[in-house]
Amino acid sequence: MADSFWSDADRHLVRYIGAGSFVREIIDRAEGSFVFTADGRRLLDFTSGQMSAILGHCHPAVVATIQRQAATLDHLFSGMLSRPVVELARRLAGSLPAPLDKVLLLTTGAKSNEAAIRMAKLVTGRHEIISFARSWHGMTQAAASATYSSGRKGYGPAAPGNFAIPTPNAYRPDFTLPSGELDWRRQLEFAFELFDAQSVGSLAACVVEPILSSGGVIDLPPGIPRGAARQGARAGRAVDPRRGADRSVPHRRVVRVPA
Repeated sequence: MADSFWSDADRHLVRYIGAGSFVREIIDRAEGSFVFTADGRRLLDFTSGQMSAILGHCHPAVVATIQRQAATLDHLFSGMLSRPVVELARRLAGSLPAPLDKVLLLTTGAKSNEAAIRMAKLVTGRHEIISFARSWHGMTQAAASATYSSGRKGYGPAAPGNFAIPTPNAYRPDFTLPSGELDWRRQLEFAFELFDAQSVGSLAACVVEPILSSGGVIDLPPGIPRGAARQGARAGRAVDPRRGADRSVPHRRVVRVPA
């Protein structure tokens, strides 16, 4: 059985990132922080289900909600609405700072970032996008063009106007204070100096992961988003925060769009 499983997997499935291979375990089920293999072993899932199972696998409340909804209405054409969709939109909007009061409901992080980048370009009429050099934003065109931790080789030119800036890393700091701690303010200043030297004056957005998960689980200093806004303002680009949350709430993307 296992031999046919892996021969079928190797023949019919594509591992979408680089030359990586699948974990050579057949996963039968999952519960909480653990996955269970076909041969009965229990494994601690450090990936948290691709970094998005923040409540654990098969949380009873999540399972009950999915079962209940699937039994009554499981899919609609995007031009139609149901009560749960509007209720979710209302509650999400209630968690956002003014003047943000609308949401676009999507199914993946890549779609969320793709839509956010497209909105930023549409609203500003500009095309340049800044993101950190260890970032991961998705595998679709705009999101992949703003991704630098992997997945760039062999695909030809990325979308024009994408810029990588150094990632502030408290464990391996490029700029330090006299205490030896990361001087993220100076690093951010340096990063925008690099950008300004290359920019044609068409910045549309800066896309930031507060926690760069795929880039090495790098927890950015809390002041980075506002610091990026200030750097943009000093360069003559008035900025307002536009927040977009993807499927993984703790790894929320912050898109800062020039006015």
